[in-house]
Amino acid sequence: MRNPARAVLGIALPVAAIILFVSLLGFSLLRLSGIERDMRIEATQNMLWVISRAHVSSLQLGEAAAQQATAPADPAQLQLRHDVFLSRFALLADGPQRRQMEVLGFAGALDQLRDRLPELASSLARLAPADMVRVRAILAPYNASLTHAANRAMVAEWDELGETLDASRAQLWQIITSLIGISLAGAVLCGHFLLAIRDARRRQRLIDKEKALSQLLIGSSGEGIVAVDDARICTLWNEAAEQLFGQGGNLTRGRALADISGFFQVDSIRRMIDSAIAGRPAVLFDQPFFPAGEAPTLYLDLRCFALRDGSRIIGAILLVSDVTARRAAQKEIADHRDRLEQLVAARTSELDAALTREREAAELYRHFGTMISHQFRTPLALVDSALQRLMRRRDRLTPDEVLERGGKAREAIARLTRLVDSTLDAARLDAGQIEVRSQPCDLRAILAQLCADQADPVAGRRLVVAGGDGGPVIARGDPVHVENILANLLANALKYSPAGTPVCITLKGDATRTECVITNQGGLSGPAERAMLFERYFRGRNAEGRPGIGVGLYMARMLARLQGGDLLLQEAEPGMVRLALRLPGVGQRPAPAEAAFPGRRSA
Repeated sequence: MRNPARAVLGIALPVAAIILFVSLLGFSLLRLSGIERDMRIEATQNMLWVISRAHVSSLQLGEAAAQQATAPADPAQLQLRHDVFLSRFALLADGPQRRQMEVLGFAGALDQLRDRLPELASSLARLAPADMVRVRAILAPYNASLTHAANRAMVAEWDELGETLDASRAQLWQIITSLIGISLAGAVLCGHFLLAIRDARRRQRLIDKEKALSQLLIGSSGEGIVAVDDARICTLWNEAAEQLFGQGGNLTRGRALADISGFFQVDSIRRMIDSAIAGRPAVLFDQPFFPAGEAPTLYLDLRCFALRDGSRIIGAILLVSDVTARRAAQKEIADHRDRLEQLVAARTSELDAALTREREAAELYRHFGTMISHQFRTPLALVDSALQRLMRRRDRLTPDEVLERGGKAREAIARLTRLVDSTLDAARLDAGQIEVRSQPCDLRAILAQLCADQADPVAGRRLVVAGGDGGPVIARGDPVHVENILANLLANALKYSPAGTPVCITLKGDATRTECVITNQGGLSGPAERAMLFERYFRGRNAEGRPGIGVGLYMARMLARLQGGDLLLQEAEPGMVRLALRLPGVGQRPAPAEAAFPGRRSA
């Protein structure tokens, strides 16, 4: 049976030795820390060097400014001196150096210079004679303050050093005494530690079993697991990582990550590992990895954590997951969503366009109804007036008066007939019921016939035909439609040009294109009328009091385009209107009308 007194002594003696050991060690550490604190050269105790550097940079800046003002050389040198001056000033004016300057009594000089730094920079940028005086005035008080501050700092440092040495000598003797006590306590503890070694070996065997279990779990994990030490050297590379990166663990362990794969050289991944080693976990999603050969690109999620030995970080562990399938599914969903959004946007645009067309059509027919009502009512009123006059004065009218009244009624009826024909022609054009029979036709001959037909209505007016050599000007088109176009253009020119002014017709052409330009005096009121000249049912301000419904030029352009040509409003001098009819030449086949006007037929 174990002696109780011996058992108590076996426990009390190590405990007392440990208490003594800890107490003496703590006391020694406190004294050592006090000595270390006293002997440490801190920033506040190294003020002499800081002040001298600031003073030298200020003097060098003044010297460089003086050289630049007297003999301009390299401005970069002056800028360099200025930057060094500012850095030295910032070091002196912030942190512990600032507090030491306050103790020395020169903080006011620093604040005064700080307020005048913008003025100093502007003066250095110009360096006129007056600026040089200002630079000296700014730097002189600062240099004087630094001189006095250096003297006070040197005296203060020597005084403090002497006091520190005296205190350290006394503390060292105390530490020596404590170390003797620690040695005695350590001898007692050595015996106790020998006994503890036996228990430690038993615990080590348990730790080895736990380590084997951990390796088994890591090897069977579906995630790639990579561990590195604080030097970024690989210490662990499981089977999942081997499958992802195509390299075995025996080839990767003991190598730097940057040497194993370029994937680990990517800036974001390198920063993530650095962050984990610094104690901050990091995560990256959807990082592309390009395997060797023609293998498809993989996308990986990475999580990185610090490996700790107690409170000390000894490395980092990287968990790598293959999310290629998930990313592909997400991309497919996003593409499908984008397509749906595009379809919705396209359908919305179509509906908006349809609504706009519907509103435009409603506005068009509202104006059309008003115009048709007015234009049709005028000839009908003339016919009614002429017939009423004939009926009232039937017994007193002479044959000449009857003939005159009847002629006016016929003119009004003819005008009404033309309005109806124009309206029906526009409807036929919109319905695609206009046929085009393309063949060679002579524009000069068609114009000659039209000018002869216009002789009576335009008595006293001149129709001047010019261009070419007087011979035929052959175009490819439908002669009926070409005549209709030219008749509309001539009628329009005669109707809206002042009385007594000529209408000029110019012809030119070759095998690929022919052109007939009709010019008359007059004008359009502005850019808006020029832009809407060929719109259906549009009539300008000068159309008031003149017959028509505004479909002549619209039909003329549509018929020209049906034949592969066009009708254009050309630039002309002020007070002139110039319309150009362009048709394909006899040597060129016109483009099919269906290409530009679906629904219209071409023969």
